Amino acid sequence: MNIQASVVIPAFNEQERIEHTLKTLKEQPWVQEIITVNDGSSDATGEICENFSDVTVHFNSNLGKGQALKAGWEKANGLYIVSLDADIGSTASEGIKLLTPLTYPFIDVVIGTLPPPKKRGFGLVKRKAQNVIYKKTGKWITAPLSGQRAFHRKWLPTLLDKNYHGFGIELGMTIDLIKAGAQLVEVDTNITHRHTGKNLRGFFHRGKQWLDIEAALRGG
Repeated sequence: MNIQASVVIPAFNEQERIEHTLKTLKEQPWVQEIITVNDGSSDATGEICENFSDVTVHFNSNLGKGQALKAGWEKANGLYIVSLDADIGSTASEGIKLLTPLTYPFIDVVIGTLPPPKKRGFGLVKRKAQNVIYKKTGKWITAPLSGQRAFHRKWLPTLLDKNYHGFGIELGMTIDLIKAGAQLVEVDTNITHRHTGKNLRGFFHRGKQWLDIEAALRGG
Protein backbone atom coordinates (compact mmCIF):
# COMPACT_ATOMS: atom_id res chain seq x y z
CA MET A 1 0.00 0.00 0.00
CA ASN A 2 1.48 3.31 -1.12
CA ILE A 3 0.23 5.89 1.34
CA GLN A 4 2.16 8.84 2.73
CA ALA A 5 1.52 11.66 5.15
CA SER A 6 2.86 14.91 6.49
CA VAL A 7 3.98 14.31 10.07
CA VAL A 8 3.67 17.24 12.47
CA ILE A 9 5.50 17.22 15.80
CA PRO A 10 5.23 19.98 18.41
CA ALA A 11 8.19 20.11 20.78
CA PHE A 12 9.06 22.01 23.94
CA ASN A 13 12.38 21.21 25.64
CA GLU A 14 12.55 17.70 24.20
CA GLN A 15 16.28 17.47 23.45
CA GLU A 16 16.60 14.17 25.30
CA ARG A 17 14.20 12.21 23.09
CA ILE A 18 13.17 14.06 19.94
CA GLU A 19 16.25 13.11 17.91
CA HIS A 20 15.42 9.42 18.28
CA THR A 21 11.83 10.14 17.24
CA LEU A 22 12.86 12.10 14.15
CA LYS A 23 15.51 9.60 13.06
CA THR A 24 12.92 6.85 13.26
CA LEU A 25 10.47 8.83 11.15
CA LYS A 26 13.07 9.55 8.48
CA GLU A 27 13.35 5.79 7.90
CA GLN A 28 9.60 5.27 7.36
CA PRO A 29 8.32 4.92 3.79
CA TRP A 30 4.93 6.34 4.79
CA VAL A 31 6.43 9.68 5.86
CA GLN A 32 6.16 12.28 3.09
CA GLU A 33 7.62 15.12 5.13
CA ILE A 34 8.51 15.88 8.75
CA ILE A 35 7.35 19.21 10.15
CA THR A 36 8.52 20.16 13.63
CA VAL A 37 7.46 23.14 15.69
CA ASN A 38 9.97 24.30 18.28
CA ASP A 39 7.64 25.83 20.85
CA GLY A 40 10.04 28.30 22.46
CA SER A 41 12.43 25.68 23.83
CA SER A 42 15.35 26.79 25.98
CA ASP A 43 17.46 23.69 25.25
CA ALA A 44 18.81 22.22 21.99
CA THR A 45 15.40 21.11 20.69
CA GLY A 46 15.34 23.72 17.93
CA GLU A 47 18.76 22.76 16.59
CA ILE A 48 17.85 19.07 16.57
CA CYS A 49 14.62 19.85 14.74
CA GLU A 50 16.53 21.76 12.07
CA ASN A 51 18.92 18.86 11.56
CA PHE A 52 16.33 16.11 11.21
CA SER A 53 13.17 17.75 9.83
CA ASP A 54 12.09 18.89 6.39
CA VAL A 55 10.45 22.01 7.82
CA THR A 56 10.95 23.60 11.24
CA VAL A 57 8.87 26.41 12.70
CA HIS A 58 10.39 28.29 15.63
CA PHE A 59 8.42 30.20 18.27
CA ASN A 60 10.34 32.80 20.26
CA SER A 61 8.36 31.92 23.37
CA ASN A 62 6.32 28.96 24.57
CA LEU A 63 2.85 29.37 23.04
CA GLY A 64 1.53 25.92 23.93
CA LYS A 65 0.71 22.72 22.10
CA GLY A 66 -2.42 24.09 20.48
CA GLN A 67 -0.66 26.91 18.66
CA ALA A 68 2.30 24.68 17.83
CA LEU A 69 0.16 22.05 16.12
CA LYS A 70 -1.77 24.65 14.15
CA ALA A 71 1.49 26.20 12.93
CA GLY A 72 2.66 22.77 11.78
CA TRP A 73 -0.63 21.91 10.09
CA GLU A 74 -0.44 25.14 8.08
CA LYS A 75 2.86 23.96 6.59
CA ALA A 76 1.62 20.47 5.68
CA ASN A 77 1.44 19.49 2.01
CA GLY A 78 0.24 15.91 2.34
CA LEU A 79 -3.22 14.53 1.62
CA TYR A 80 -3.05 13.03 5.10
CA ILE A 81 -1.65 14.60 8.25
CA VAL A 82 -0.30 12.67 11.22
CA SER A 83 0.37 14.43 14.54
CA LEU A 84 2.74 12.72 16.95
CA ASP A 85 4.33 13.58 20.27
CA ALA A 86 8.04 14.41 20.30
CA ASP A 87 9.09 11.86 22.92
CA ILE A 88 7.91 8.56 21.42
CA GLY A 89 11.29 7.46 20.07
CA SER A 90 11.40 4.28 17.99
CA THR A 91 7.67 3.73 18.46
CA ALA A 92 7.09 6.60 16.01
CA SER A 93 7.11 3.83 13.40
CA GLU A 94 3.68 2.84 14.75
CA GLY A 95 2.28 5.95 13.08
CA ILE A 96 1.39 3.84 10.07
CA LYS A 97 -1.37 2.30 12.19
CA LEU A 98 -2.99 5.72 12.40
CA LEU A 99 -2.65 6.33 8.70
CA THR A 100 -3.93 3.07 7.25
CA PRO A 101 -7.62 3.45 8.27
CA LEU A 102 -7.81 6.76 6.39
CA THR A 103 -7.66 4.86 3.11
CA TYR A 104 -11.29 3.91 3.73
CA PRO A 105 -13.60 6.66 2.44
CA PHE A 106 -15.86 6.48 5.48
CA ILE A 107 -13.08 7.29 7.99
CA ASP A 108 -11.87 10.87 8.46
CA VAL A 109 -9.96 10.95 11.75
CA VAL A 110 -7.96 8.34 13.66
CA ILE A 111 -6.87 8.50 17.30
CA GLY A 112 -4.19 6.14 18.54
CA THR A 113 -4.64 4.45 21.90
CA LEU A 114 -1.50 3.62 23.86
CA PRO A 115 -0.56 0.63 26.03
CA PRO A 116 -1.30 1.07 29.75
CA PRO A 117 1.60 2.90 31.41
CA LYS A 118 3.65 1.26 34.15
CA LYS A 119 3.27 4.43 36.19
CA ARG A 120 -0.34 5.47 36.40
CA GLY A 121 -1.76 8.81 37.38
CA PHE A 122 -5.18 9.25 38.92
CA GLY A 123 -7.10 9.38 35.64
CA LEU A 124 -9.10 12.44 36.68
CA VAL A 125 -8.20 14.55 33.68
CA LYS A 126 -8.86 11.71 31.25
CA ARG A 127 -12.28 10.98 32.75
CA LYS A 128 -13.16 14.66 32.68
CA ALA A 129 -12.28 14.82 28.98
CA GLN A 130 -14.25 11.65 28.23
CA ASN A 131 -17.33 12.97 29.98
CA VAL A 132 -17.13 16.36 28.28
CA ILE A 133 -16.84 14.80 24.82
CA TYR A 134 -19.72 12.43 25.51
CA LYS A 135 -21.93 15.24 26.81
CA LYS A 136 -21.25 17.42 23.78
CA THR A 137 -21.24 14.78 21.02
CA GLY A 138 -22.75 11.54 22.34
CA LYS A 139 -19.48 9.73 21.49
CA TRP A 140 -17.38 7.86 24.05
CA ILE A 141 -13.65 8.17 23.34
CA THR A 142 -11.22 5.76 24.98
CA ALA A 143 -8.14 7.97 24.59
CA PRO A 144 -9.44 11.57 24.56
CA LEU A 145 -6.05 13.09 25.41
CA SER A 146 -3.90 11.06 23.02
CA GLY A 147 -1.66 13.26 20.91
CA GLN A 148 -1.21 10.51 18.33
CA ARG A 149 -3.71 11.41 15.61
CA ALA A 150 -4.22 11.35 11.85
CA PHE A 151 -6.75 13.01 9.60
CA HIS A 152 -7.54 13.85 5.98
CA ARG A 153 -6.47 17.35 4.99
CA LYS A 154 -10.03 18.26 3.99
CA TRP A 155 -10.59 18.84 7.71
CA LEU A 156 -7.84 21.43 7.98
CA PRO A 157 -10.19 24.43 7.52
CA THR A 158 -12.28 23.21 10.46
CA LEU A 159 -9.23 22.92 12.71
CA LEU A 160 -7.38 26.04 11.61
CA ASP A 161 -10.49 28.12 12.21
CA LYS A 162 -10.36 27.36 15.93
CA ASN A 163 -8.22 28.84 18.69
CA TYR A 164 -6.97 25.86 20.66
CA HIS A 165 -5.28 26.49 23.97
CA GLY A 166 -2.38 24.32 25.11
CA PHE A 167 -3.27 20.77 26.11
CA GLY A 168 -6.92 21.52 25.45
CA ILE A 169 -6.33 20.92 21.74
CA GLU A 170 -7.06 17.18 21.83
CA LEU A 171 -10.36 17.77 23.56
CA GLY A 172 -11.27 20.70 21.34
CA MET A 173 -10.38 19.12 18.02
CA THR A 174 -12.26 15.93 18.90
CA ILE A 175 -15.45 17.82 19.68
CA ASP A 176 -15.14 20.18 16.72
CA LEU A 177 -14.47 17.42 14.20
CA ILE A 178 -17.31 15.22 15.40
CA LYS A 179 -19.72 18.16 15.35
CA ALA A 180 -18.56 19.01 11.83
CA GLY A 181 -19.50 15.52 10.68
CA ALA A 182 -16.13 13.76 10.68
CA GLN A 183 -16.17 9.99 11.21
CA LEU A 184 -13.68 9.22 13.96
CA VAL A 185 -12.20 5.86 14.97
CA GLU A 186 -9.63 4.72 17.51
CA VAL A 187 -6.91 2.15 16.83
CA ASP A 188 -4.60 0.35 19.23
CA THR A 189 -0.89 1.14 18.93
CA ASN A 190 2.27 0.27 20.80
CA ILE A 191 3.37 3.90 20.93
CA THR A 192 5.07 4.71 24.22
CA HIS A 193 6.34 7.99 25.59
CA ARG A 194 7.48 9.55 28.82
CA HIS A 195 4.73 9.10 31.35
CA THR A 196 4.02 11.26 34.35
CA GLY A 197 3.44 9.40 37.58
CA LYS A 198 2.38 10.47 41.03
CA ASN A 199 5.28 12.85 41.53
CA LEU A 200 5.69 16.62 41.40
CA ARG A 201 6.24 16.60 37.63
CA GLY A 202 3.15 14.47 37.18
CA PHE A 203 0.98 16.70 39.35
CA PHE A 204 2.17 19.78 37.46
CA HIS A 205 1.50 18.18 34.07
CA ARG A 206 -2.00 17.04 34.97
CA GLY A 207 -2.76 20.39 36.56
CA LYS A 208 -1.76 22.13 33.33
CA GLN A 209 -3.92 19.72 31.32
CA TRP A 210 -6.88 20.40 33.60
CA LEU A 211 -6.52 24.18 33.29
CA ASP A 212 -6.16 23.99 29.52
CA ILE A 213 -9.27 21.82 29.26
CA GLU A 214 -11.18 24.33 31.38
CA ALA A 215 -9.96 27.11 29.09
CA ALA A 216 -11.09 25.12 26.06
CA LEU A 217 -14.54 24.70 27.55
CA ARG A 218 -14.86 28.40 28.27
CA GLY A 219 -13.83 29.13 24.70
CA GLY A 220 -16.28 26.63 23.23
